[in-house]
Amino acid sequence: MFSSLNWMLEYSTLKLLGRYQGRNGQIDIVECSWDGTRVYFEEGIRQSQATPDGESVFTYVKLMDELLSRSDQVLVLGCGGGNLATRLSRLGKRLTIVDINPISFVLAQRYFDLPDELTCIVSDFRKFVFDDRAYYDGIAIDVGGPGFRFTEEFDAVTCDAIRARLAPGGRIVMNVMVANDIDPTPDRIAARLAGEDMRTWIIDEQGIEDRNAVITCMPERTLRSRAALDRVMRHSHERWAIRRGRSRSRDLAVGLR
Repeated sequence: MFSSLNWMLEYSTLKLLGRYQGRNGQIDIVECSWDGTRVYFEEGIRQSQATPDGESVFTYVKLMDELLSRSDQVLVLGCGGGNLATRLSRLGKRLTIVDINPISFVLAQRYFDLPDELTCIVSDFRKFVFDDRAYYDGIAIDVGGPGFRFTEEFDAVTCDAIRARLAPGGRIVMNVMVANDIDPTPDRIAARLAGEDMRTWIIDEQGIEDRNAVITCMPERTLRSRAALDRVMRHSHERWAIRRGRSRSRDLAVGLR
């Protein structure tokens, strides 16, 4: 994608707004000439795309918004362009945002309208959840980047630490990358995050390679936000669908570690 990005810049399809060096490599902020949206590229990988006031064009971000609608105190692991945090803040949520890359906060504020007053903490997300003592009724996870390995980063111990930060009745919502239809990653991580007591759902696009999928772990037996999620999916040209998670935490001892 990086060569594609350079080609588009050369032929003025995109306007380069800024180029920066982050912890994981070069970050380019570009503006699309056809619709005015801005894109956060990290090592040529599109991490965020939104209007200048921070409204994401990604369906998965809008789905995460809906899934966290019942939460008030939200821990956001991962910043990037800050589009999820910006949206949640406008909905009146109290946020704590954690990212290992300090420049992400600066760029999210400068180019994507992330509010300056939000609590932004520079830390590896795993170190933070192990050290933190606060409780949240919502945890949003949107981490990744070049070379990121989801099943290694979200091992059973880390997922237990994340779940331990939930207040009673809280929920976890996570964006994860899926290679193809037989990739077990979302089901494995969902089972690890859910433990024995939470239910899991996965919102996914079958048939698309290297795609986003949204994991949600909730205490409720039914997905109460189903109607709102259906509205988000209907307004997308993509093929999103909701299903139950296929693995349970007791399965993790069999080939999932």
